[in-house]
This record gives sequence, C-alpha cells and structure tokens, in this order.
Amino acid sequence: MSDKTTILIVDDEIVSRYTIEALLESEDYTLVFAENGEQGLEKAELLTPDLILLDVMMPGINGFEVCRRLRANPQLANLPVVMVTAWDDPTARSRCLEIGANEVICKPFNRKDLHTVISKLIHSHED
Repeated sequence: MSDKTTILIVDDEIVSRYTIEALLESEDYTLVFAENGEQGLEKAELLTPDLILLDVMMPGINGFEVCRRLRANPQLANLPVVMVTAWDDPTARSRCLEIGANEVICKPFNRKDLHTVISKLIHSHED
C-alpha cells in the first residue's frame, strides 16, 4: 500500500482535468480521475481517496448531488471535499458549504491556492 496522498478529481471537462494534473504534478500525490458524477461516486467507494476535488457543474449527477451522496455514505462521509466552480458568487459558495463541502475553489485557480487548500485539508484530516 502506498503512503502517497490519493486525490480523486471529478470533472467532466478534459481541459480542467489536465489543468489540475499540471498544477499538482510536482507534488507526491496519486491522482485519480473521473469524468462524471456517477464515475466519481464509484471511484470514491472503490478507492476511499484522501481528498476529492469535485466540479460543481457536470451533466447527469452534478457536484452538489455527488457531495450529498458522499456525505450520506458512512464510508465516505468524512472525506475532505473541495468543490470546484466557475461561479465566483457568494451564493454558490454558501450552497457548496451547506451541502457538506469543506472548501470551495473558483476557476481559474492558481497553483498556490490549490496547494494551500489541499495541504490544509489533508493535514487537518490526518489529525
């Protein structure tokens, strides 16, 4: 078993997945990708990642519903979830936090912001 931090990235846009991968490539993370909400839920149950980066707007099961289902699953309920959204809007941020997200990052984000949020949540989850 690897001691690397596993991050599940759930985003329907390939450009977003590549961007996140590029921003995190210098870190010692195991990155796992899901292309939609349903796939994200399946991979979360299978892998129990250390953190989930979850896009809000996806076809089918959107990020809000994925987060609700994660929080309802006893095996996954305490996993750190970072919602990723293009909406730079306090209402959207509030909604993400109300359904159980630990943090919200707005697109486009930069390497420093992403690393800060991930590091904070990983370390607080380990305590």
